[in-house]
Amino acid sequence: MKKPVYCFIDDSPFELKLFRDVIEIRFTGIHFIYASTYEKCQRQLDEQNLYPSLFILDLYGREGIQADVSIPRKELLEARIDKMPNLNIAYDGLEKYNSDKDLQANEFLKRLFSILNEWRKVFSDQCASLDQGSRFGINNLLSVRQNYSTVTAVMYTRKGLFTDAVILSRHNCDGIFIKPPGATDTDIYAETEKQAESLMDNWNECVRNSYSSFLNNLKTHETSPHRLSEVLSQDKHQIVTDVEEKQRISTLLDSLQTILSTATDTSTDTSTSEADALIQWITYYYGLS
Repeated sequence: MKKPVYCFIDDSPFELKLFRDVIEIRFTGIHFIYASTYEKCQRQLDEQNLYPSLFILDLYGREGIQADVSIPRKELLEARIDKMPNLNIAYDGLEKYNSDKDLQANEFLKRLFSILNEWRKVFSDQCASLDQGSRFGINNLLSVRQNYSTVTAVMYTRKGLFTDAVILSRHNCDGIFIKPPGATDTDIYAETEKQAESLMDNWNECVRNSYSSFLNNLKTHETSPHRLSEVLSQDKHQIVTDVEEKQRISTLLDSLQTILSTATDTSTDTSTSEADALIQWITYYYGLS
């Protein structure tokens, strides 16, 4: 049986190499596709006749709005930063709230966030001047939704802002994950190694939730899809150690495959490739093969 397919789209060669070096090697049960754009990813899927179970999408990238970009002069950026509010505004006059510690804490955090928000504006302006923005990731997400409406798609970014999260939620993004940080490439590699398994567990959880909903909403009079959906809602660790339960899942998968392959009407609204990808993923997830 083929492996489930996970697609990672990122316009940074460093990030693509990091993913290969640190994350892919830990998960031999997945076939990974790497690309810098959605179009290049789709080309690989078509050439290899593959159907994905997950898209992992970088958020910030070249938007193609400005052809000529350059790093701002240090003195200009320093001049702007010098005009920004400093920590004094967070502390000045807080003593008048001493009688109510909760109110004082809220006032302090409100002021602190106003400083943070100024830095957010600086960051957003510099991204725009360098033709780097979230439209890159959002456009990739829209392409996924147009061509694979039921496939799980998550964002994986080191630069995302709250405003980005609001927009992504409107476009049915299945999750937003922060890339491990670091001041140097070495630091980023080390932090990614620490978080690799946790990231994959969380991504698999997103896929599991999507497939559970997909099976539950499948239009069929047969019971196996809904019973498989119930299985996916249970604790995985209890299932993988239960031989009888794993055999039951295998039987349900056989039944599901028969249902989808012999359907004579369009009520299931499910392609053969989509059904195969689902079965491949469940087989991988529960270690059935």
